[in-house]
Amino acid sequence: MTERLLPRIQSPGDVRALPESALPHLCEELREDIIALCGRVGGHLGASLGAVELIVALHRVFHSSQDALVFDVGHQAYAHKLLTGRRERIGTLRQAGGIAPFLDPRESPHDAVAAGHASTAVSAGLGILEGRRLRGLPGHVVAVVGDGALTGGLTFEGLNNTGGTHLPLVVVLNDNQMSISANVGAIPALLRTREARAFFEGLGFTYLGPVDGHDLGALIRTLREARASTRPVVVHALTQKGRGFPPAEADAQTRGHAMGPYEWRDGKLVRSRGGQRTFSEAFASALEEAMARDARVVAVTPAMLEGSALVGLKERYPERVFDVGIAEQHAVTFCAGLAASGLRPVCAIYSTFLQRAYDQVIHDVCLPGLPVLFAVDRAGLVGADGATHQGTYDVASLRPIPGLTLMAPVTGEDVTAMLATALGLPGPSLMRFPRGTLPSLPPELHPGTGPVQGARWLKRAERARVCFITLGPLGLAALEAAAGEPGWSVLDARFVTPLDETAVLEAAACGRVVVVEEGTTHGGLGSAVLEVLAARGVMARVKLQGMPDTFVPHGDARVQRAELGLDAAGLRRAAQGLLGEGTP
Repeated sequence: MTERLLPRIQSPGDVRALPESALPHLCEELREDIIALCGRVGGHLGASLGAVELIVALHRVFHSSQDALVFDVGHQAYAHKLLTGRRERIGTLRQAGGIAPFLDPRESPHDAVAAGHASTAVSAGLGILEGRRLRGLPGHVVAVVGDGALTGGLTFEGLNNTGGTHLPLVVVLNDNQMSISANVGAIPALLRTREARAFFEGLGFTYLGPVDGHDLGALIRTLREARASTRPVVVHALTQKGRGFPPAEADAQTRGHAMGPYEWRDGKLVRSRGGQRTFSEAFASALEEAMARDARVVAVTPAMLEGSALVGLKERYPERVFDVGIAEQHAVTFCAGLAASGLRPVCAIYSTFLQRAYDQVIHDVCLPGLPVLFAVDRAGLVGADGATHQGTYDVASLRPIPGLTLMAPVTGEDVTAMLATALGLPGPSLMRFPRGTLPSLPPELHPGTGPVQGARWLKRAERARVCFITLGPLGLAALEAAAGEPGWSVLDARFVTPLDETAVLEAAACGRVVVVEEGTTHGGLGSAVLEVLAARGVMARVKLQGMPDTFVPHGDARVQRAELGLDAAGLRRAAQGLLGEGTP
C-alpha cells in the first residue's frame, strides 16, 4: 500500500519538494479528502474538485506566501487550504470556531485577501502588485478567477486597468463553464472559441492556452511561462467542475456546487437534507401564482436561480425569468429598465449581494420611484457561510431611502399577502426573509390573503407591562417568550418603512419596549422606534436585541441566535431585565 503524501504536506514548500511523478497521486489524495470532508460537514464541493490540479500546479510553480495567490470567492480553494497547513483542522470547516468557509488572511498568510464575493480577484491582485512595486517588495501576484466571475463587471474593471498598467499580473482563468449553474451571456460562450485569444490580447494581456486544467505537466509548463512574463498574462485553463466525484460530474445543473452532508448507501449518494419547505420556496411559489395572474410580472436574479428556488419558475416562464449572471449592479438597473417599460420586475437577491448594488437601488430605482420589488433572501444569520454572507445590513442601509417600502413576513403564510401588497404599490418595495425552513403557524396568528397594512398585534395585553416590537420570524420567538405572561405584549411591525407610528406609540405606552430584529441594531428597526419616540417626546425604557456591532463569523445559526439573545429564552431575559425581575 502506497504511503499517503498529504499528511507530509505542512506548507507549499513541501509540494515543491515532491518529485513531479508524485503529484498525480497527491491530487488523488486531495480529491479523496475533499469528498470525505464535504460528506461530513457539507461545503462547496464541485468547484474545489475541479481546481485540484490547478492549485497543485500553482503551489509547484509559485512560492506562496512570497508570491500572492489571490482566489476569487474561495469556492475553489479547499485544496489550497489542505496544502497550506490546515489539514489537521479541516474537519472544522464552516463550523463555529473552525476553518473559515472562504479565504481569510487572519487564518493563514497563504490567503492573500479575504474573498467571499465574486469578481474581486483581478482588482485586489493588481492592488497588491502595485503596492509591492511602490514599496520595492519582491514576489509575483496571481489572480485565480473562475469563468463565472467574467459575468461580473468588477472583473472587467480590473482587467481594463491591468491591461493599461502593463504590470505582470498573472490571471489564471479557471474555465469550467459554470458559476453555481451554467454561465450566461456572451463572454462565457466566447471563451470556448478562437476569439478568446483576441479578446484578452485586445485588453493588453499575453494569452496562454487554452490548456487542459487537469494535465499537471501542461499546467506547470504554462504557469512557468506566465511566471517569467514581464507584462500582464492570462492562463486559460479548461477544467471540469465536480471532477472525480460521479454524482457531481453527472449533475448538469450545478455540478455539486454547494452540498450539505451526504453519505453512500447501496452505491448511491444520499444527501442528509430534510424535506421541509423554505422561505425561498414559499416566495417562489407565491411569485409563480402572481406571474400566472399578471403577465407584467417578471423575475430577475444575479446567478441565484437555485438559491432563490427559481429553477422551476424559469422552466415554466423561460422568457420572463432572467438570470443575468454574477452582476448585481446590472440586475438592479436592468429591473429599473423593465419597470420603466411598464413591467413589474421582482429582483430575487441575497441580502449580502444586494450590498453590491446600493447605488443602483438609490439612483436607478428609488429616485425615479420605479415599481421594482426586491425579494431579499438570506436576511439575517446564514450559518456556515459566515461573515461574508450574513444578511446584517439591508434594513439599516435601505431604511433611509425615501419612497422604499420595506417589509418582512413572520411565517410562510404571510408571503403571498405581502407579495400582493408589493405588486400593488406604485413605487419600489422590499421583502426580506431568512435562510431556512418555514416555522409552524401559531394558532393565534391568522394571516390574511389580501393587501397588508401597518403593524399587527401577535399578543396584546390589556394592562401591558412590557412590549416586544419585532420584525420577521423573530416575532415567534417573542411570542414564545411572552407565553404565560399576562402583562407582556408582542407587536409585529411588518413594515420598517413606512413604520406604523400609531402602533409603536401604543406599544411604548407601557414604558418598557424590547425591539427584536435579525440585523444590525445600528440604524435598524430599533433605531426607527427610538426616532419615533424622540420625535413625540415619549419616555420609555428601550432594549435593542439584534446583531452586534461586529462581523458575525460562521457557525450554527440557531446557536448564534441563542448566544445573541434572539431566542425565546434570551428575549425573556431582556424583558425581565427591563422589569427589574432578572439580569438583562
